[in-house]
Amino acid sequence: MKKKELELGMGRKITRRDLIHDTGLASLGLAMPIGAAAALEGTYTLAAEDIQHAKMNREVESWLEKAFHNPPEAARPSGYWWWLNTNVDKQAITRDLENFRAKGMGSVLLVCTGNWEGTNEAQGPEFLSDEWMELFKFALKEAHRLNIKVDVNIAPGWNMGGPWITKEKSNRWFLQSQITIKGPQKFSGELPLPERIDGYDSEPQLGVEKSVKMPFEEIDYRDNAVVAFPTPNHADGEVGPNKRDDLPAKSNRLDARIFLSVDTVMLQTLGEWTSSEDDAPIDPKDVIDLTEKFETDGTLNWEVPEGDWTIVRTGHRTTGAMLSVPLQGQEGLENDFLDRGGVEQMFENTAKLLIEAAGTLAGNTLRAFCSDSFEAGYPNWTDNMLKHFKKYRGYDPTPYLPVFKGWVVGSADISDRFLHDYRKTVADCMADEHYGRFDELCREHGLMTRCESAGPSWSGTMCMDGLKNLGRVDFPQGEFWRGYWFRHQFEEDGEYLACKQTASAAHIYGKPTASAEAFTFAGNHWSGYPDNLKPSADQAFCDGINYFVFHTVTCQRPVEGKPGLEYGAGTHFNPNVTWWDMGAGSWVSYINRCQAMLQSGLFVADVLYYNGDWAPNLVGPRNETHNAGKGYDYDVCNAEVLLERVSVEDGKIVLPDGMSYRLLVLPGANRMPVEVAKKIETLVKAGATVVGPKPVSDPGLKDYPNCDKVVSTIGDSLWGDLDGKDVVERKVGKGRVVFGKSPSEILMADGIVPDIEIAGQEETYIDYIHRATTDTDLYFLANRNDRPEAVTITFRQTGRQPELWDAVNGTKHDLPEYVIKDGRTSVELQFEPHASMFIVFAKP
Repeated sequence: MKKKELELGMGRKITRRDLIHDTGLASLGLAMPIGAAAALEGTYTLAAEDIQHAKMNREVESWLEKAFHNPPEAARPSGYWWWLNTNVDKQAITRDLENFRAKGMGSVLLVCTGNWEGTNEAQGPEFLSDEWMELFKFALKEAHRLNIKVDVNIAPGWNMGGPWITKEKSNRWFLQSQITIKGPQKFSGELPLPERIDGYDSEPQLGVEKSVKMPFEEIDYRDNAVVAFPTPNHADGEVGPNKRDDLPAKSNRLDARIFLSVDTVMLQTLGEWTSSEDDAPIDPKDVIDLTEKFETDGTLNWEVPEGDWTIVRTGHRTTGAMLSVPLQGQEGLENDFLDRGGVEQMFENTAKLLIEAAGTLAGNTLRAFCSDSFEAGYPNWTDNMLKHFKKYRGYDPTPYLPVFKGWVVGSADISDRFLHDYRKTVADCMADEHYGRFDELCREHGLMTRCESAGPSWSGTMCMDGLKNLGRVDFPQGEFWRGYWFRHQFEEDGEYLACKQTASAAHIYGKPTASAEAFTFAGNHWSGYPDNLKPSADQAFCDGINYFVFHTVTCQRPVEGKPGLEYGAGTHFNPNVTWWDMGAGSWVSYINRCQAMLQSGLFVADVLYYNGDWAPNLVGPRNETHNAGKGYDYDVCNAEVLLERVSVEDGKIVLPDGMSYRLLVLPGANRMPVEVAKKIETLVKAGATVVGPKPVSDPGLKDYPNCDKVVSTIGDSLWGDLDGKDVVERKVGKGRVVFGKSPSEILMADGIVPDIEIAGQEETYIDYIHRATTDTDLYFLANRNDRPEAVTITFRQTGRQPELWDAVNGTKHDLPEYVIKDGRTSVELQFEPHASMFIVFAKP
């Protein structure tokens, strides 16, 4: 056959002889020279922290080229190494690990569960038994021999839980009951118990659909507080609480569907309560704490004053949420996500045993302990909730507990503020008491943490701060499905598309990698292969993900034959897939090179969005909740990072790890915590440009009403007469405040042109991400269309010659034909369908 040149969409021509004979890979230009897979076994290594800090090294280009040609260990992907029903043996372990290493993988995430689809695979040894421990130790020794890191999910199921989790250390819901009595009298009687599903009326979701029907004697009810108050009358003379329609969401008792958009999840709790004649407000000073007069048998002894009094009893129950997809015999409750006692009980019964078994390999080959995506219903309470509330919010919540029943305490606004503070406390507990404590326990034993700590949450209203949860662990991890680049496939964009949130968390908390559980949903078993995986991979890269954990690389005993036994979800990737010896090495090599490049330097963005102080607080898919403008990129931060890590240098918003932004954009709300308002004032006076509406009040109840006065005063001093129409910009100190102009309008007016501009035919969609080292800028470009594209791309770069770095083949090419004009560089490029490339500016 005559040599035929093929266009690979990489700005050059190569011959058919250069291609690996794999139709799926060749159709995407995912070829690499034969023998290149062997080159992955080279000796060059570079730790993730070295990559992160190499921006300070003037020899960046040399190590970046080395990392591109021979990706370091930190860049090599991982995979969910499913020990399905622990149906594994030593032969399977060795075969898998040797194959994974040969194809270029650098680590595995060991997970032991049953099967999601409930199939009956053969059962292996019991989790943590002597026989299981022998297999675990053998796996670590083999991994050590092959230089593969092992991360371990410490539960015999998805989340943290198991048979050792006692009911009092499980997820909890608050419950309340109330009675009305007349005084004066000496009351000595048993208070009624709450209803077992008091206020939990929405359709239950994963893990709690059966437990809501548990009889009362099985829900482990426990009391927290008893309060009484003079029974108020409404304007019409009726007596009783005024339950607003949004009370279930505001009190974290609405189990909304996972597929709700992030905006919808947050907006369900943010509608401000206004006073009405039906409120019949209770003065918080009139609320009497009777907890000390309440006996453990449920009896209250109280000298009742004159008048009608309502008594509210507040306690909590187990949600009954069970460990998802447990191993047979390992069924049990999920641990308490809002108090450290739960994770400590979990760690004591599993992690310490694994550490002991690992011996000297703990802390090196055994690299990290893991927790899978939070999908445990919607816990909203813990036995120490009142204590945690006082710690985080600075006041006693006890007088406001009747608000959960629908009573208005103080006023509608005050009650709303209390609920805001309650939801914030739930989020703080989840971040610190669970994920933060988990990280502390691992560090005490020389181990790291890998957690999908921001979901996807199965409940749409779990009051988490997604960024804060992710910031508590060493390897923040999100999740994406195969096919997720076609967003119209979903009814709504839910948290399954959790890549931008994870990437922002990594950037703002100074984490070297933004990981993702990759290709989770496969549609049909064994239907995934590089040709249809690459579009999802490239979008995840453009979203900021730079470390894939393939879902799944199920361990297979050779005796099972082919295709073998597989987990019920995921894109299968192991020696049993038909294309393993034809394209798996090329596919992983592509991932390796992309990850090596995208772990280098720092992400480049012009805009930092502050996501507000409320809970739930989540970050939506890229460019949907936030949109900095075409050609400008952004990150999202929370209040914690804004308060503790943000400063100003030379007019830019900067973080201690080197990230910088030109604008800080506020959410479109007029409420802002005092601490945040003071920090905004400091930033503006130091030279920052802050964009958004004027704050007029604090959302919380601490130091109310003085907190509102402080926020209002700061708002007036910074915003002055800005109205967003006639007056849109105001200088204050060295900085300025802008309201009524979009981020892109501000940047253009400042002479900051888009970082990248793409000109092509109608509906051209070339996606991108930009990272920079000390003296090198690199852009990853991906054609998101299923058609060829001829485009002119203009970069905000000058003074250096652009190069094309081909991650498919590991080759570099000069681009001699380019145009420099007005401080920018324009290059003409051609892309085949779903093709990708790096454009690198390094040489002077």
